[in-house]
Parts: sequence; structure tokens; C-alpha cells
Amino acid sequence: MASLRGMFFLMVGFLNTAVHGSLIVLFSLLIPVSAASWRTPIQQFVEKIAEDWVRVWSLILSTLTPSIRWQVQMPELNRQAWHLVLANHQSWVDIIILFHIFHLKLPFLRFFLKYELLYFPFLGLACRALNMPFMKRYSPAYLERHPQKRGEDLARTRAACAHFQEHPVAIVNFMEGTRFSPSKQAEQDSPYRHLLKPKTGGVAFVLRAMDAKIHSVLDVTIAYPAGIPTLWDLACGRLQAVHIEVRQLDIPVECRQGDYEQDMQYRQRFQAWIAHLWDHKDRQLSRMLSTE
Repeated sequence: MASLRGMFFLMVGFLNTAVHGSLIVLFSLLIPVSAASWRTPIQQFVEKIAEDWVRVWSLILSTLTPSIRWQVQMPELNRQAWHLVLANHQSWVDIIILFHIFHLKLPFLRFFLKYELLYFPFLGLACRALNMPFMKRYSPAYLERHPQKRGEDLARTRAACAHFQEHPVAIVNFMEGTRFSPSKQAEQDSPYRHLLKPKTGGVAFVLRAMDAKIHSVLDVTIAYPAGIPTLWDLACGRLQAVHIEVRQLDIPVECRQGDYEQDMQYRQRFQAWIAHLWDHKDRQLSRMLSTE
């Protein structure tokens, strides 16, 4: 029974993505070939399609997984402002949950995605049409052999941020760079109990590229007290509880603008700020996971 339920959940989710993703791509293709007076209305319509895509996902969650116990704490948010969302990352479920809890509370979320997702049917092209950057990670050994590949991710980030300045967006960054697992934690020798080491350079670059439009960050902590779920667990109704706490934090004045690559003092200040934030998040996770 659980497997049938899971297959139905994924089928409905795939159809939702196929329909809305196709419409997003179709209307996005019209923007560069339209008269200037039509481009903004078409872009707004594309955003409306994307919001409807998330609305249907929220409906799928509430209808097909009604047994999830939600515990969400967040401040009142301004949907007309630019936001940088910093969250821990444990599962693909995190992405669906973030879309669900921030629907109509923030501008449409933009993620920095792994390059491989570009080839996911309907989803990849839709995300590209929404100007989400696809990041292609290279190993140090590969970069030694192909030094011309260095800086490609920064170039993609710069291009995406140019689009993001046109109207309010919420930029999501999973600073760990990958999903948490005990094996990755051990490999990194992470000093945190529930987190991997944060990667700070990308966040610093986004703040610089957004030209001071972002004045605060949303620090999002996601906890699964019954254990980290897979997407299949969610689909089968095995996800029991989700605890989320959102803090809106001012960006320290000394961290708002600077050259992370060239200014060593700025880099140290920025890393110290993120380390403080990550220490708090680790303690917060310990508390949230012990409440169940």
C-alpha cells in the first residue's frame, strides 16, 4: 500500500512539474523576441506560473501527506524585498519543504543547482528559464589539468545575480555544498555534530554581486526528529515530523561588501561571522532533535 501511495505521489508531482515546467519554458522563450513593452508582463506571467507550480506542490503535500506534524517558527517577512536564505541541507526533501513554507511569504525561491539537474526532464529547463544558475563542480586534480575551468561557477553566479537585481528574489544557498551524511561528516572531520563545514565564498560573492540590495539573511534550520527522510519516504507517507526555525538576521556592516578573494582581512571577518552562525545552528539542531 505504501509503495502504491508513493508511486501515485511521484506521478502527480511529475505531472505538476511537466505541465508547469513546459509553460515556464514556452513563455520564457517569448521574452527575448517580444517588443520591449511586452517583456515585463510576460516575465511576470512566467513568475505566476512558477508560483502556481509551487502552489500545486503544497496542495500535494497537504492532501497526500496529511499526517506530517509541522512545527514552523518564522518572523513576518517582506515579500517585496530581496532575501538571502541560508539553510542546512540533509535531503532532496529540503527543497520541497522550503518552497512549501515560504510560498507567498517570499519572492519565488532561486536555488544554486547542481549541473546534473539541468538534464532532469522538464525541471532542468524550467529552472534555467527562471535564471537559476547550474554549478559544475570540478575536483582539484581536474582543475590542475584544466586551469581554464577555474572561475566558471563565479561567472555563472555573476550572470544570475545580474538577472536577480531586476526584481525581488529569494536566493537560497545550502552552504554545506552537499547533503549531510555521517560519512561526509567524518571525511571532512567536521567540528559540528549535525552539520558539514560551511562554504563561505559563494555567499560573499552573492552579497557583493547584488550591490547592497540584500540587507539581511534568513537563517533556516531544518530538523527531522524521526530521522532524515528520502524523497521516497516522503512520497510513501513515512515522514512523521518536520521542525523548522527561521531567524532574520542583519548582515554585519563589516561583512556586507568586500573582495573575498583578494582581501584577507575581509575574508577572515566573513568566515568568523558564518562560523558564529553555524555554531548556533548546530546547537539549535541538537535542541530541535531532542524535542521529539
